[in-house]
Amino acid sequence: MAPAHFLGILLLLAIVAYQVRTTLRVWRCRAFDRPQKMAQSRLIWLVPFIGAAIVGAVLEDEERRDRGNPPGIGS
Repeated sequence: MAPAHFLGILLLLAIVAYQVRTTLRVWRCRAFDRPQKMAQSRLIWLVPFIGAAIVGAVLEDEERRDRGNPPGIGS
């Protein structure tokens, strides 16, 4: 196997692993209901890597909000 083929396969596996990880994070998130989770999962898998990056950014924002103080409490 040529080094280029090996690198291509490794890159493809990394993208698939990133998409699987992001999909699992979507389904574990409590901030979204089932139809939203289904739509986000479709985006992840129909637009490889870019869809997962967009959904991942939204998840980061939601998780950051969940970790913060409730509105009206604190500074």
